[in-house]
Amino acid sequence: MLVPGGSTGVGEDDGTLSNSKLEMIFAKADPAIDGGRKHLYWMSRTSVTSTMWSTPVRLSFNLDGTSDETSRFSADDKMLLFASNRPGTTGGLDIWQTTRPTVGVATGWTAPTLVATINSAQTDKWCMPCSLGRYLMVSSRTPTSTNDDIYEGTSGGGAPTLVAELSSAASGDTGAFLTADCKTAYFASTRSGTNRIYKSTRTSITSPWSPPELVPDFMAVGMAQEDPWISEDQRTFVFSVTTAADNKDVYITTR
Repeated sequence: MLVPGGSTGVGEDDGTLSNSKLEMIFAKADPAIDGGRKHLYWMSRTSVTSTMWSTPVRLSFNLDGTSDETSRFSADDKMLLFASNRPGTTGGLDIWQTTRPTVGVATGWTAPTLVATINSAQTDKWCMPCSLGRYLMVSSRTPTSTNDDIYEGTSGGGAPTLVAELSSAASGDTGAFLTADCKTAYFASTRSGTNRIYKSTRTSITSPWSPPELVPDFMAVGMAQEDPWISEDQRTFVFSVTTAADNKDVYITTR
């Protein structure tokens, strides 16, 4: 179903839930606000079964004149990783982080700081951490590709490395999501033509990823689909869909 507040007729995508599933942050590109640049908005609900969300609130650390997008929560919901081209960025977009002392509220976020070792001179976005100190992210740093590819790295380690099993030089691969056990990846890709959501698994963090498989569950929605997020219990899924007007909306589904 369409997420109220995340489907208003302008461009809304990059939806991500907190681990409690009670908070959602998404990116909104409204032509009437800051020239249509992307900014991050927060909203909440009172229970995981509720379909009613609070009125979206633009997060206080967003800056006019820059774009903020592709956010992901840490496991404790107190840190937010996101991409931005704000002052201090070394490429088109870089990964920044901000923290808060209290979960469940839109306020209290610290001034964002660049995440060390992750960023390049190209575009870096969609950084998703897992419980074992690893992360997946999307970057355009591959010299032989003109598209975004998927990279993996370790917290506090060196620069991330290309995940060849998940990336395709002939397509754009975006929306990287890594489950808490670090063994399942979801992402969007244009490798089949229209942007679709794919899934890959591995038996351990040192094992190779399986060949990505198309996730067919959302095909009936139509249009292009991207920005996957799935809950730890595997029962709630968030994604974005391109509308006929070439805008985007945020969807949520449960099983």
